[in-house]
Amino acid sequence: MFLQRKILRKGLDSLPLSSRTVSSEEDIEKGRGFFAPIFPYSEREAATNNFDAAREIGGGGFCTVYYGMLRDGREIAVKRLYGNNYRRVRQFINELEVLSRFRQTHLVSLYGSTAHRSRILLLVYEYVPNGTVFGHLHGERAKSGGLPWSTRMKIAVESACALAYLHASDIIHRDVKTKNILLEYDFHVKVADFGLSRLFPLDVTHVSAAPQGTPGYVDPEYHEFHRFTDKSDVYSFGVVLIELISSLPAVEIAGN
Repeated sequence: MFLQRKILRKGLDSLPLSSRTVSSEEDIEKGRGFFAPIFPYSEREAATNNFDAAREIGGGGFCTVYYGMLRDGREIAVKRLYGNNYRRVRQFINELEVLSRFRQTHLVSLYGSTAHRSRILLLVYEYVPNGTVFGHLHGERAKSGGLPWSTRMKIAVESACALAYLHASDIIHRDVKTKNILLEYDFHVKVADFGLSRLFPLDVTHVSAAPQGTPGYVDPEYHEFHRFTDKSDVYSFGVVLIELISSLPAVEIAGN
């Protein structure tokens, strides 16, 4: 694994994740230094029918995700980030850096981005149509009898492959959970949401940072000592595995 990480790092050391200095708001709006196309804001409005509430397909306290369609017929998911502050901008840049530089079968594909008047930050992804693992285990998509064991195994293996690729590329996801594992119609996995991701250099034993992530999934040592490693992702993935086996939500698992 060490050798694999060294090989994958070749050519990337000049562009370390989370260390880029954004010199101006114009840099973000014009995508300077990034590797993803910049879409005009008007195109994203048209693609989502002016961000019609009827097209909302997900989100949380800091973002809303809309279904849309590009002029070439590709279906897309548009994440609209709220809150014009350092944290939102940092998450926006993290997503751009990870998904424009690292591509793997089981990572969601980024098509591009939009920064409109330094207030609205949009990320444009491929549309993954079959919801999340969380939805199939605990939400509206959950069915009597649940997912077949063969499907659960496929989800576990493909999610592990995605994490192994990230860790070999010196990236820690930091928010591994069933809500961030998207599914195709055939239940192939697409891992998403890289806003909290961080670089984990070869020459360090851990990275220090205030705990972030989702209750029930956060590594207890990271929560207590404010130090995380790639093993923090492994802990979170372990919770995902228990969810797949038990069909119980993570908070209930953690409580027990």
